Amino acid sequence: METMNLTRRGFTTLAAAAVGATVVGCGSNTDPDAPGDSQAAGDKFTYWSMWTEGEDQQKVLASEIENFTKETGIEVEVQWSGREVLTQVVPRLNAGNPPDLVDNGSPDFISRLGVDNLMDLSDVYDMDIPGEDGKKVSDVVPEALMASMLKEGGEPFLVPYEVIGATLWFNANVTPQFEDAPPQSWEEFMAALDELKAAGRTPLALDGDIADYCAYWVEWGVLRAGGPGALTGAAQDPTGARFSDPAWVVATDNVEKLVQGGYFPEGFRGSKFPTQQASWADQTSKTDLILMGSWLPSEASGSLEKSGGDPSSIAFGSFPFPSVGENLGEGLVEAQPIGFAIPEKARQAAAAKQFVAYFMHKDRIARIASEAKNLTPRTDVEPPAELAGFAEEYGNAKTTVLFTDGVGTAEPKWVTDIWQPAIGKLFDGNLTGDAFRQELADKTVEYHKNG
Repeated sequence: METMNLTRRGFTTLAAAAVGATVVGCGSNTDPDAPGDSQAAGDKFTYWSMWTEGEDQQKVLASEIENFTKETGIEVEVQWSGREVLTQVVPRLNAGNPPDLVDNGSPDFISRLGVDNLMDLSDVYDMDIPGEDGKKVSDVVPEALMASMLKEGGEPFLVPYEVIGATLWFNANVTPQFEDAPPQSWEEFMAALDELKAAGRTPLALDGDIADYCAYWVEWGVLRAGGPGALTGAAQDPTGARFSDPAWVVATDNVEKLVQGGYFPEGFRGSKFPTQQASWADQTSKTDLILMGSWLPSEASGSLEKSGGDPSSIAFGSFPFPSVGENLGEGLVEAQPIGFAIPEKARQAAAAKQFVAYFMHKDRIARIASEAKNLTPRTDVEPPAELAGFAEEYGNAKTTVLFTDGVGTAEPKWVTDIWQPAIGKLFDGNLTGDAFRQELADKTVEYHKNG
């Protein structure tokens, strides 16, 4: 198996003004012009967050920041910036005065800030978690998750507090058979779909106007058959030959059969998100399985409630994508970490690191699960009931990859210019599996020739 090679991307200076901050703080006793954490922890630090006020994660973090200040005396100047927080960090980073702590997904840090601009957090992983005798931060972050949070030299740049991923979902009130005996192989999976079709059902829900959601079906087949790096490795092969690998052949031929065989709803490519997801939730489409991210329970319950339905009518269940071909990706899980990073030029890094270790305490981080209804990296934290299946899958992971095998970070232009258009043609039924592979190969060769 070949691991992906992350293309190094210099971060670009962006003209983006920072939004107003919500500030709690007092004066610092440390030298304000001294970057890094060579000094002792000061009495305050700045934190810019990807969450906005009122979001569940924001409420949890704000509460624990207040507790942290009470226990340590360290004030935290917080700015709830929202999803464009990294755009706002860039000019401050260029000016040499970035916030001391930032949170986001690992691929966002890689592509938008560049890992060279983030501190090595090895010392944080070696820190004791306050209040958990004998436990270090490294003890509660699974080894399988680490690959997506490392610099090229192997040093961690992120400490995760939430994990998102994608898996196969079903409603146990509609298809209880998947709860007791989920299909293990692609052959078993297809047999189950054929049984559903014979009963007058449409087996698979898919909002086909979202290219990434269509692509899940190809990427999961390729990764299950070929292992981690099978997709990104092909995108980075200047000869295009990797698209003829057995993993690509079996995975794309399987998807061709799904599209041509009528396993997706009629007209699914012309509907607008979240039509198909909502129709799966309220069962107007009589669909059964949906390959979707771990946010599905929240979104589907919300749409059902909005339409006057009863969210409790969905008993969320999930199971891993079945084995495909040689099954070199056995035990592979899509698990994308969201967590804390510290810019290289942070002036109060030591204080920020104290908070990171503090928040990793089981009782504190558990609120991400109990109140924000998301999975945490800690496998000893009880997951939300809706995510129990995915939590088990994550806990048993042999290895993890980012969404789309991380190719969106490694080769973003390839994704938008080659991958997504070809996916559209495949799911429109305009390309066979063989023609899809050939188009990817030809255009990937051209992509690398053009630099």
